[in-house]
Amino acid sequence: MSEGKSNSLDRSRWLLEQLGWQWTAQQLPELIELGIRENKSLCSFVELLAGSEQEHRQEQRICNWLKRSGLPVGKTLEDFDWLFAHGVDRSRVEMLATCEFARRAETVLILGPSGVGKTHIAAGLGVKAIENGFAVYFILADDLIELLRRDEHVPGSRAKRRRYMTAKVLIIDELGFQALDRQDAHRLFRLINHRYELGSTIITSNKSIREWPGMLAGDEALASATLDRLLHHCHVLQIDGASYRLREIARQIDMGQLND
Repeated sequence: MSEGKSNSLDRSRWLLEQLGWQWTAQQLPELIELGIRENKSLCSFVELLAGSEQEHRQEQRICNWLKRSGLPVGKTLEDFDWLFAHGVDRSRVEMLATCEFARRAETVLILGPSGVGKTHIAAGLGVKAIENGFAVYFILADDLIELLRRDEHVPGSRAKRRRYMTAKVLIIDELGFQALDRQDAHRLFRLINHRYELGSTIITSNKSIREWPGMLAGDEALASATLDRLLHHCHVLQIDGASYRLREIARQIDMGQLND
């Protein structure tokens, strides 16, 4: 490359960096070669540069939001075992994967026994939500209750900035493994009530809706008020079938990988 061309390239890189287009600046020689090889017009080449930067920023945003979301790694809808999870209505999950529920601040309840893939589906929907531009916060129910206890006396303005309040999609995993006392049940209700029609909430639970009063301290009135908010704009996925974890244990036994 001649000195003139080198200086021109360096100048172009510097200008792109001043605009905050660091990625495009780094990739500029390759992008120029691509533009020449494909005989792109000036307008098409500018579109190529802008598209490259935009795509990189989108990938970075998704990566950063995934890290901050608390979502378990590796649980995407693309990796879900639909053949084994025959109790899942795949068409309904794929409809939810469009994230229209998040745009409408609707609730998703994923109910079923332990080990049938509830968490995987919830996490997969969380990944789709992030890809569609929604901030997601994933948390185990027990950890959420502990946070609500700790934040009990936090001033209202600060409490409303908590991630479980502000996330466009809040995923509460494994609600129901431990029954809540009356105070914790009220804390959960206040959260659900605050988020009602403001943000989407996805809840996985091993309890059927009929069992929720018992889960919520046996308080029929409180359970009714909580379910009233959750079910008003709600998608309910009921999953039945065998446990993934038990299947894996059985597979290891068959292969002789587990000791007696």
